[in-house]
Amino acid sequence: MEATRKGYVLIQTKEVSLCPEDVVRVFQSSAEGLTEFISKGPVVALELNGNGVVEACRRFASEVFSGTKVFVSESKNSSSRDVDNFFNLAEMQMGL
Repeated sequence: MEATRKGYVLIQTKEVSLCPEDVVRVFQSSAEGLTEFISKGPVVALELNGNGVVEACRRFASEVFSGTKVFVSESKNSSSRDVDNFFNLAEMQMGL
């Protein structure tokens, strides 16, 4: 896989169902446009780590998933917050 060749490491994955309030809590200013998709099924998240991984994921998402709604962090600076928001919510749901 190209991600492995470039030194990116898959840290964790989660699949969870979200309600509209969860979408706003997790994706904040990017939530608009995502809410309609949660009724179609669960959200799948992948946390990858590596030098330049955010930019690589943004390119990959636009090339491969052009017809699908995909969220990729805006930048390296916001990526930690985005990961924490999603995976903390997923962990809370699993604990209920």
